[in-house]
Amino acid sequence: MLGIKFYKADPSTYVMLFKNGEVKLQGRGTSFYYFAPSSSLVAIPLSSKEKPFVFRMKTNDYQDVTVQGQITFRIENPELASQMINFTLDDAGHYLSEEPEKLEDRIMRNVQVVVRNSIEEMALGAALNSAKILTQTLKNELPNQSSLKQLGIEITEISLTAITPTPETAKALEAEVRESLLKDADNAIYARRLSSIEQEKQVREEELETEKAIAKKQQDLEKQVLQAKREKMQQQYEMDQEKLEASTENERLRAKLVDLENINNKAKADTKAYEIETQLAAFNTIDSDRLKVMSMGGAKPELLIAQAIENLTQGENKIGNLNLSPDLLQSLMK
Repeated sequence: MLGIKFYKADPSTYVMLFKNGEVKLQGRGTSFYYFAPSSSLVAIPLSSKEKPFVFRMKTNDYQDVTVQGQITFRIENPELASQMINFTLDDAGHYLSEEPEKLEDRIMRNVQVVVRNSIEEMALGAALNSAKILTQTLKNELPNQSSLKQLGIEITEISLTAITPTPETAKALEAEVRESLLKDADNAIYARRLSSIEQEKQVREEELETEKAIAKKQQDLEKQVLQAKREKMQQQYEMDQEKLEASTENERLRAKLVDLENINNKAKADTKAYEIETQLAAFNTIDSDRLKVMSMGGAKPELLIAQAIENLTQGENKIGNLNLSPDLLQSLMK
């Protein structure tokens, strides 16, 4: 209404609002109202873009190779890019010119120039194996290209996916490599046979040396076994001698102990005989009646009564008849 419009940019777009040739408003992802009849909008995309490429180049030996890869870039300086490329939007939000769409082509021309300059200095074989070198060359030279600097372009990533020759050249290279591989295979077979013969010879010599060493070790082992047996027999002889000497010593000590025991037994017997003889001599000097009386000092009453009855039947006190009451007789029987 009345020419007033509202514009809202996404975060990956840098917007510039021009009025009367001057920048009134600019920023990334900004939004604002503006008067369309007297204003111009410039929208510069800041997001990264990927662009694949395929270039066909000639090496210094006039062989065609195809270089395939991909490049990733972004607009680093939008103000500088807006001065070189027309990013003005129309009322419908589309670019007024085709320059923004041709930005990728301008970048690809710079990439093609660097790749061509590098490939033309290489032979076919070197070119086919130059992916790593060529990638590093692109990373070093593209940021220094004046046309890219003027556009405010930043190269964020470069990758080469393949460097291939033409089908005819590939077949020729395959044939050449195949022949070389066959020659190498034949040489390897001959070398392997010679090496096998040499190794067989060395193995046989090693076997002979091993047999000699085994025989010598066997002789040494037999000598060691005989020596061990001899030492064992010597040790057994010494042990038998020691046992014999120990047994002899034991028998000698046992005989000595028996003699000593006999002497001790004899001394004990003499002592016992002397003791008995002394007691008998003492008993011979004592009256038998007195001995009886002495022996009855602790006797029981029944024994004393029996002894009294015996005395009545002997000697001068001997009697003819003796009457015993039943109570006395019963007590004696108990």
